[in-house]
Amino acid sequence: MINSREEQAMLSDAARLQRHIQAELSSSDLRIAVQSGMERGIRNSKRSALTKGSLFGLAAAAVIAILLFIIPIIHEEPRTAVVPQTVNWGELQAFKELNSYDIDAATLESAIRNDYIQLINKSAETQGYRITLNAVTADENRILILYTAITEADQEVYNVSSSRILNTQTRSYLTSAGGMGAHDKVLGQDNYHKFYGKTEIVLDRSKPFPKDLQAEFQIASVNPGKMDDPKTGTIMADMHYSPRLKISFTLDPKFKATSTKILYPKKSFILNGHEVELSRVEMSPLMIRIYVALKNAEENQWEVRQKVFEAVLKADIKSKTENGTQDLPIVSGTGTEDGFEKLFASNLLDNPESLLLELTTKTSDEAVKVRLDLSK
Repeated sequence: MINSREEQAMLSDAARLQRHIQAELSSSDLRIAVQSGMERGIRNSKRSALTKGSLFGLAAAAVIAILLFIIPIIHEEPRTAVVPQTVNWGELQAFKELNSYDIDAATLESAIRNDYIQLINKSAETQGYRITLNAVTADENRILILYTAITEADQEVYNVSSSRILNTQTRSYLTSAGGMGAHDKVLGQDNYHKFYGKTEIVLDRSKPFPKDLQAEFQIASVNPGKMDDPKTGTIMADMHYSPRLKISFTLDPKFKATSTKILYPKKSFILNGHEVELSRVEMSPLMIRIYVALKNAEENQWEVRQKVFEAVLKADIKSKTENGTQDLPIVSGTGTEDGFEKLFASNLLDNPESLLLELTTKTSDEAVKVRLDLSK
């Protein structure tokens, strides 16, 4: 499922996490190390397969779970997002079903609906493996890439075991936050020779916006018939890997033009009996991020953080547009030094009339909804 280089990368993430614990709890590198470790160990299935392996990812996740007091994190299982209107996917129609399994589905739907997409359609091929970079979308915070992997008759695609982006100007790799994929369907049956994938890349707004990039992929495959074997993916000797397949492209300048909107609501409210503050909100075409901080520093303890975390975990955003109301669920989350950070799906390109953040809190034995309009 994974090769030695990826195993080393996973172990490196865990080691990097431990070093940062003693150094800088709120650094972006720490948050990314946590997310990448967790995402390598979650949701590995033939129908909706992550592009990272599970064995070493679960080991990293075990380390992270112990550190819940410092950096609690959640990345929910994929679920079908509710989209209130029809979207014309055009030549990206093959990715429509794949996107419906993604908890972040609303973001890509909105990007395609508003033509906030860049078609690439460039391919690389060698030794019977072929990868096509179909399209990308981006903003200051994220890049989403869509791609198709194909094998010849002598091999079946297991998944795309690695997908990463090199900034050719700095000669450094951008941070991958994982991805998902699924096989093509022919008359309702999986076509194991074609695989559609989506990968998320995390950007740092403090650094120059990337321009000239190189996508690098590695396809994992098995011999014909092995995909229907229940043991597929557990026997490393059965796995074959393509050489690195590389595709160069230049990001459309339109992605750089839209800045992230940053608000400081300083709105206080009660969650599970403890006062917290919505301290910061960031909004862009591909994400909405909120920061919730404990109001009283002396309450920054394990038990309190657990109670508040449970309430924040159940949050979602109701986005009202001219086409109706749409749920924007939590995509991922992590802890900060004094609270929590949550990243939600975004349909900001649809010009929502309101963005109602809803959190569930408890007063005695009664569950109460806390509602905050982020658009105001």
